[in-house]
Amino acid sequence: MSRIFPEHDTRLVQSLDGVWDFVFLGDVEAQALDPAKIAFTDRMAVPGCFDATPNYAGRRGLTAYGREIRLTDAARHRLVFDSVHHVATVYLVDPRQGSARLLGDHIGGFTRFHIEFNDVPAGTYNLIVLVDNRLDYKRCPLHLDYMDWYHYGGIARGVELHRLGDLWIESLTIRTLDEKTGRISVALHWQAQREPGETPLSITCGPHILEAGKVKLTGTTGCIEREFSLVGVQPWSPLNPHLQELHVQLGQDDQRERFGLRTVRIEGKNILVNGQPVQLMGYNRHEMHPQFGHAQPLDLLIQDVQILRDMGCNFVRGSHYPQDQRFLDLCDQAGMLVWEESIGWQHNVAHLTDERFLKLQEQQLREMIGASKNHPCVILWGILNESESHQSASRPAYERLLGLIRKLDPTRPVTYACNHPHDDLCLDLCDVVSINTYPGWYFREIKDIPQELDNIVARLQAKGVGQKPLIISEIGAEGLSGFRDWPADRWSEPYQARLLETTIRHILARPAAFAGLALWLYCDFRSTEAVGRILNRARGMNNKGSLDEYRRPKMAYYTVRDLFTNR
Repeated sequence: MSRIFPEHDTRLVQSLDGVWDFVFLGDVEAQALDPAKIAFTDRMAVPGCFDATPNYAGRRGLTAYGREIRLTDAARHRLVFDSVHHVATVYLVDPRQGSARLLGDHIGGFTRFHIEFNDVPAGTYNLIVLVDNRLDYKRCPLHLDYMDWYHYGGIARGVELHRLGDLWIESLTIRTLDEKTGRISVALHWQAQREPGETPLSITCGPHILEAGKVKLTGTTGCIEREFSLVGVQPWSPLNPHLQELHVQLGQDDQRERFGLRTVRIEGKNILVNGQPVQLMGYNRHEMHPQFGHAQPLDLLIQDVQILRDMGCNFVRGSHYPQDQRFLDLCDQAGMLVWEESIGWQHNVAHLTDERFLKLQEQQLREMIGASKNHPCVILWGILNESESHQSASRPAYERLLGLIRKLDPTRPVTYACNHPHDDLCLDLCDVVSINTYPGWYFREIKDIPQELDNIVARLQAKGVGQKPLIISEIGAEGLSGFRDWPADRWSEPYQARLLETTIRHILARPAAFAGLALWLYCDFRSTEAVGRILNRARGMNNKGSLDEYRRPKMAYYTVRDLFTNR
């Protein structure tokens, strides 16, 4: 299931989630295989991460997933994959002829992509997806072995088969022009097999009919743009997350989109939501679980939102990759504000000057924004966590990627998490300055945290970017669950709780200086298996969570909850 609400009424959509045939092929190349001759030896859940299961835990290599699909006619069809890790190659096998047709491929996990096919006769076919989770820059520059999280493999989110027919809605973009008057714009992008001519169009929002009639469509692709005023509709806000649903029917196709009347803009050092300044207080969240990897069951997503709300959070940063659409749906409903970012972690100049890497980053941004653009909860787009933004050779990459975001969506501020606050060369390109820093853990002591944070503020002011909103986008300490002793030093639960308390009290005491805080980290997660890094991670985990990997609270949980809920 890709969303928690139905996206289509009249379009024929079949969920392909369930149990698929599976085989682990290992260290072989996809091009060397005949997909029609693959012998499956096991079964695997979709969505799911095969290397989170006991039989394949920790294994890397090429795998094959397979299942039957039935086509009722030769119309154009679309396979929609919400996330495959990390390289997907998709085939359609005709069992009657024993022939395999390559449908397409995709590089990079965490984003929705689709693959289309046409003129395939009605019948039963075998859908084969080769999935490669090897960490190899040549195969997939976006997933690398040094990154500080475990990169699980598999078809990690839902899969659907759409029958598109002769005319279909490609996308809907809904933007709030004025939340007070309910003014919105709607951009309906469509495609067709042949010129449609005069076509019925209806647009409704709840019980309100906004448009009903016909439009003349010329060519085989286009965009229909409209503006409407939604009378009596209340704005969406963190305290009152009112949601609306737009339903568009064009010819025989349709699409539903949920949205909220919500604007975001920057005014001096403030982030304004619907014209009101908001101080963002919350956590970084990795989408990971020991038993499920990146494939999060819906009840776990619901629990995560409940826990974040219980702690008094109004903000979550999706670190360090695009989040599950169902999680964003739940944040829409809960009024949780979200920073969503493309995949990235400590990329160097060699990466940031590599054209293939940059093109895949651009692809990821297009896919992320295309999927998440109508979520009112998403208020910030981000890129390239902790990369070499302090090197002059990196600046063109930041200009290019931030510029693309602004082109794709001019309605939201842009940022990136910087861990070079004293010598960064790209912060002027951001709307919001975001700084990762770990005083009291990697350097200095807890007592030094207020001064270190104030030094960052002063340094940004001296660099000419001090009049922008500032978010402390990572800060924290490791606390091993259950480890409490009298010294209460590093690695203990009391030390972690004390560090977060010191940080939060200082941020709350200076709201004019700090627009937000994203604590590192919501819950513990498995780190990379790279020896140079895992030896510095007790249990092979990043233990900076206020909850452990099974969402069991540490002392820090109660400390943060008390401070956040009573602010």
